[in-house]
Amino acid sequence: MRNTPSEGVAKLRHLKTVQRFTYDVIGVRTVPPQPSFISQPETIRAKQGETVVLPCEISHLGPFVVVWKRQRRVLSAREAVVVRDARFSLVDGYNLRITAVQPADQSSYTCALDTEPLSELTHRLEVLFGPVVSAQPSSGVLVVKLGETAGMSCQASGNPPPRIAWRKQGGTLPSGEAEHEAGQYTVTGAARQMAGVYQCVAENGVGDPSTASVRLQVQYPPEVEVAKSVVYTGEGFGAELVCVVFAQPEAEVRWEREGALLEPSHHRSSSAGGDEDGTRYTLAIDSVTLADFGTYSCHATNSLGTAGGQIQISGTPERAQVTSSAMGAAPDSYQLSWTVRSFSPVLEYKVAYRQSKQNSSSASSGGWREVLVPHIGGDVVDAHWHRQSIPLTGLAPAATYDVHVQARNRHGWSAVSDMVHFSTLAKGEGFNWVRFKIHGVCREPIQ
Repeated sequence: MRNTPSEGVAKLRHLKTVQRFTYDVIGVRTVPPQPSFISQPETIRAKQGETVVLPCEISHLGPFVVVWKRQRRVLSAREAVVVRDARFSLVDGYNLRITAVQPADQSSYTCALDTEPLSELTHRLEVLFGPVVSAQPSSGVLVVKLGETAGMSCQASGNPPPRIAWRKQGGTLPSGEAEHEAGQYTVTGAARQMAGVYQCVAENGVGDPSTASVRLQVQYPPEVEVAKSVVYTGEGFGAELVCVVFAQPEAEVRWEREGALLEPSHHRSSSAGGDEDGTRYTLAIDSVTLADFGTYSCHATNSLGTAGGQIQISGTPERAQVTSSAMGAAPDSYQLSWTVRSFSPVLEYKVAYRQSKQNSSSASSGGWREVLVPHIGGDVVDAHWHRQSIPLTGLAPAATYDVHVQARNRHGWSAVSDMVHFSTLAKGEGFNWVRFKIHGVCREPIQ
């Protein structure tokens, strides 16, 4: 019995593949299953330097060709990687691996099958990388004159986009802010104190923040500050005069005495040392002579102007310092004590006192009483410090007095001391001296 054609097809169906179609042995064409993607489109995020794998799992691939593309550029065809970059490879079939990813790798990647129509699976690769910032002016230095406006700006790249803020190194911004969040920062009415290093800081949470700096230089005429307006010393002792000069551009400084230019000598020298707080110019005299006393000045000059400061070398005593208690021990007298520094022997003191106006209705209130006190019986605390004490009598009870002291040596009278106040006790009051282990001696009135 002969087989029918359909039975023969069923029995003899041994398949072979020819040009994407399947034929049986008797030439009848059959259609194989179409390939399809198992993987799904993804957005893949990776930090710079990491390794990523872009999946391309396919079912029923058959004879079709798999091609990887980045935009229009072909990266691989079948099992061969055609891009000349050793970081790209195929793993576990047709999955695309990229090692040490870089920001330039950020793109869309497509796994394509040459079906009709074309089948494609597209992934988006985002590369996260730390900020990179640059500032303008690119030289890193911005020079303006006093009162002018200074503008600086910066740009930053990074993924995710970085946050940008301006800060001032070592302090707050001229606006008073700790930082200013913007790509631009403007200094208006530039002043000397506004000079310094301004930093543009970019950060996005990936890696370390990035910083670009601009040094703002404010040009201004010299400003001079003296460390001490009066330097007290004595013959045979040293003296050091200090001027602090602020200037931009840097100033030329000269020293004068009584209007005459000073040159270095065997016992006189000058030096300079600079920092962010100005430049200190020092005139040092090793051993003062009588001719060295007088008024000195330091003059600073740059292209924008001139300024100066005066310092006096004096042999007189310094201001006396009253050391006695503000509360007296009696209703009609007060023991006044003071110390004074003098490089020459003290010859005498002048004490002036009066009843304070604010708590007295007597007609004599406000009139100063002066007492000249010879330096006899006083103590010499050390080589230069002297101590003296005298009683003031005939005072009103329960009253407050003003007092100040002057001292004189062979070079003249000192400046008047700061005015201090003391009070007398009321009639019938006395003092009980109570000694404390920690606080020393405390005086309390006896009621």
